[in-house]
Amino acid sequence: MWKSMKKCFAVSASLGILLTQASILPADATAKETFDFSYLGAVGDFTEEQTQNIAQQIYDGLSAHQSAITVGDSTDAYIHSSESDIESVMEIYRGVISGWDVGILASRLTINYQVPKRGSMKIVPNYLETDNYNAVYQELMNQIDEIVSDVDENWSEAEKALYLHEYMAVHYDYDHDEYSDSRQTELQHTAYGMLKNGKAVCEGYAWLYDILLHRVGVDAMLLESIEIGHGWNLVKIGDKWYHVDVTWDDSYDTHPGMVKHDYFLKDNDTMLNSYHSSTDWKLTSGQSVYDLNVSDDYNDGFWNHCNSLIQQYQGKWFAVHSEKSTTAWFDLCDFDAETHAYELTHLNSLDAKWARWYVFENESYYYTDTYITPAIVNGVLYYTTPSAIFSLQNGQVTWLLDLTSEQKQQGYIYGMRAEGNQLYYYVATAPNETSQEYVIEISASEEETTTEETTTTTTTSTTPETTTTTTTSTTPETTTTTTSTTPETTTTTTTSTTPETTTTTTTSTTPETTTTTTTSTTPETTTTTTTSTTETEPLPEETAPPVLIGDIDGDNQISVKDIITVQKYLLGKEPLSAEEYLLADLTDDQIVNIFDFIAMKRIVLNS
Repeated sequence: MWKSMKKCFAVSASLGILLTQASILPADATAKETFDFSYLGAVGDFTEEQTQNIAQQIYDGLSAHQSAITVGDSTDAYIHSSESDIESVMEIYRGVISGWDVGILASRLTINYQVPKRGSMKIVPNYLETDNYNAVYQELMNQIDEIVSDVDENWSEAEKALYLHEYMAVHYDYDHDEYSDSRQTELQHTAYGMLKNGKAVCEGYAWLYDILLHRVGVDAMLLESIEIGHGWNLVKIGDKWYHVDVTWDDSYDTHPGMVKHDYFLKDNDTMLNSYHSSTDWKLTSGQSVYDLNVSDDYNDGFWNHCNSLIQQYQGKWFAVHSEKSTTAWFDLCDFDAETHAYELTHLNSLDAKWARWYVFENESYYYTDTYITPAIVNGVLYYTTPSAIFSLQNGQVTWLLDLTSEQKQQGYIYGMRAEGNQLYYYVATAPNETSQEYVIEISASEEETTTEETTTTTTTSTTPETTTTTTTSTTPETTTTTTSTTPETTTTTTTSTTPETTTTTTTSTTPETTTTTTTSTTPETTTTTTTSTTETEPLPEETAPPVLIGDIDGDNQISVKDIITVQKYLLGKEPLSAEEYLLADLTDDQIVNIFDFIAMKRIVLNS
């Protein structure tokens, strides 16, 4: 089912000036660090070297929490008062605050600056926090430190990008709320809002992912499209670039632990042929995507055909693979980052060929996708089936729990995640429907694992740490799943202005500089007015429609043709494909035999 679409991306549309700066106390002195900003390329008329120098000055100013940052002149980058040069500096500024944690508390919606004079200009950041800046900033840095602490420095850039992709998809949610408070709306579009509230819209996803990647040494940039109202990332692996869209891969926001990989390290054509098809892709830095070396090297990565969390297990990447089938393969992956090749080792004892997720209260139909979700606690692998959880330890598969009678009335298990020694699992009637969260405690005694189920109650929550979560889906209840090809788009426009300032734009006649001034109740001060366009919501999750058991020829009914097909198979005249075999197994005993043939005849006779 498709969910409705809401706002996603806010984009700056106009720039103003600030002739005098607001007084903001600087943070504690920070030692200057030099970084490689070459990934920004040559922005506007600036050379690549000039772009890097300007970016470094902006970084230094943000690092010291300066109220006004002077750029140009000393960097041998003469900044003209032309609209082109000013916009180029602003693009560099947006590139720095979007990718480096020093800019995490600087707004992208409102940008203040002083017109160039004698080759330099001043940028006046609009900080999201002022009075309590240092404390908030340190808290955010602590959160980021914790997130990246499990990133192995020996991993390849692709593996680091994968780990952070998985982490964000499991630990954060899309913010579907409509806020009347302008500050909350702005936070909804920021990495700060994502860390603070545990949820944000696509810009928050992309911004935080960008910051995390840079923290572990992987270059990345934000990419946006006003046409489709969406934003995602371009990630640099080696000397090539790839698309990553964490937002749309995190479409299972009601079922943590379920993660798509449709938009991880993809090339331009793959994205254009998906729901990213638009003609207005724009990088934060202002560069054209088509001027970069965007590659398809990872289009066939081992993460494809995986709808659940990929994680480290026994020193390798563990993934559950399926290809629109109820058959799933539990795989350990040896990944060669240099050749992009990989070798999968099947854990055959765990292959779940029998794991069908039936349509709730109508077991004549089942979904062709598998929703097995793995989680690892203290080196032990746990995984779900529709109504049970199992563990794998020292090669031994152990039953952990079955859903209780009461839980079975709520549906099947769609999703599971681990937090410390706790396993959270999610019960729902369908892949896209409301889920009920339950938690069990995992305690280890020597090599034995014991579990204890805790009592939960249904509550509504906005944070991932609660013991129980109910998430409301906009999909109406049905017994079958349908797919919408073109979701409805709703676009609204709002104007965001700096508080306490009313501006009217005029042109100054001062010959030394080309200056835009404003008329205000405070004549000395002018402030940027930024128009924020609230665009469309990310496309919702897509679930393959369920199929009718016994309908071998796919005409949505069980007929004489299906009976004849099974009869020919039983007589050894014609084989069944793997999918036909599953559909012919009406008795669900993993064998197609005379009992299935009899069951099929009874259905036809009684229809």
